[in-house]
Amino acid sequence: MVKCSLKKHEEIDAISFCQDCNKYMCQKCHYHHNELFEDHGLNLLNKFTGLCPEEKHSDNLEFFCKSHNKLCCAACISKIQSKGNGLHKDCNVCKVEDIKEEKSKELKENIKSLEKLSNQFEEMIGELKSNYEKVTRETTKTQIQNTFSKLKDSINEREKEVMSKVDDLINNHYEEMFSKEKQKYDNTFKKIEKSITKSKEIENELNDSNKYKASINECIIIENNMPNLNKDIEKIKSEIDINKINSGIKFYPGDDQNIKEITEKLKKFCDIYQISNIFKFKKCPDKINKDKLYTVSGKDENIITKTGVDGWVGIACQNSLEKSGKTYTWTVKILKSYNNTIMVGVANKDFDINSSSYSNNGWYFYCYNSSLYSGAENYSNRKTHLPKVKEEIKIVMDMNRYSLKFIVDNEDKGDSYSNLYTNKNLVPVVFLYHKNDSVEINEN
Repeated sequence: MVKCSLKKHEEIDAISFCQDCNKYMCQKCHYHHNELFEDHGLNLLNKFTGLCPEEKHSDNLEFFCKSHNKLCCAACISKIQSKGNGLHKDCNVCKVEDIKEEKSKELKENIKSLEKLSNQFEEMIGELKSNYEKVTRETTKTQIQNTFSKLKDSINEREKEVMSKVDDLINNHYEEMFSKEKQKYDNTFKKIEKSITKSKEIENELNDSNKYKASINECIIIENNMPNLNKDIEKIKSEIDINKINSGIKFYPGDDQNIKEITEKLKKFCDIYQISNIFKFKKCPDKINKDKLYTVSGKDENIITKTGVDGWVGIACQNSLEKSGKTYTWTVKILKSYNNTIMVGVANKDFDINSSSYSNNGWYFYCYNSSLYSGAENYSNRKTHLPKVKEEIKIVMDMNRYSLKFIVDNEDKGDSYSNLYTNKNLVPVVFLYHKNDSVEINEN
């Protein structure tokens, strides 16, 4: 049997596995995990043993608490409340076998609800697709028409040329643009489909005298997860409103211009393009020190790998963060690293890639020892309350307050830097030190 992932419990059989944590857990670990991570819900895949998972309980799960919708042992319902006993002494309790028919009925209803949610999801994605196309096509065309109408006859020919590019762009790239938008909701769909599949499997096992307890336990997990799924669907409903969709296309200029000036520059005036992802890395420049080379790979140029020998090298994204009061969020996922010798943050766009620029330029989180480092403000190895990185760091740059924070493995401790005033443009930057280290950066 699989053993507990905790080193000091490595000889103890595991009773559960959490897909979010990627860890096997013994009875004691399982108990504490449920207290600490309630939101892991359905991803906690119990290996049902028939024994109570409560700490210090080892009795068979013979009872069901209707008040808490939970399987219990004799110690759980004991009239004496001491050392973990009697947790359900005042609850509405019955024998497990007495709720078999009730749970079977509830499961059938949940299957119907899940299938209804699945149908709703498909309908909403269809509506999203229709609205997304409408926004990308009609809104952009309207913007173009309003601009060119003010220029009258002098720009009619150019108007036709730019209008034609709208359809060309959407026809060639619409599916790609919509696909990226749809990815935000794929996880909800997978949860629903997974729940349906699991529910139908349980339904077939409820009549099996050897499996019905385990099946009831799975029924409970599905029931408890239903509010989360409904919440996800409600969130999607609010987000697919046509007025909330960002088309992914920008038309320039989109506002009033000096007609005389525009007329004189008519041949160079206007273009239409898909908004580029600012989080694509610059390609490796020719003049970088040869012992500090890095490579860029991946369709979106968002994966970088350091080559050559050990030594600091800073890799910046292509475009600057606009000074528009906007908040930018991006995630750096560590793919491979020796001792997490990586710095993430922002720097002035003109920093010197061939030097240890972190010592005099920029604001960073140093993954190796979870410290803050900034040559700009003498933050060298300043201690921070942030934890050590396991998988990824989310960086949030507020261009209105000029504040910078780092969310380490989903743990948000607030701003690490504030009032980072600079008269230069800032860019997202990653510093790598060890040969063959690699990271991936993506916009959120």
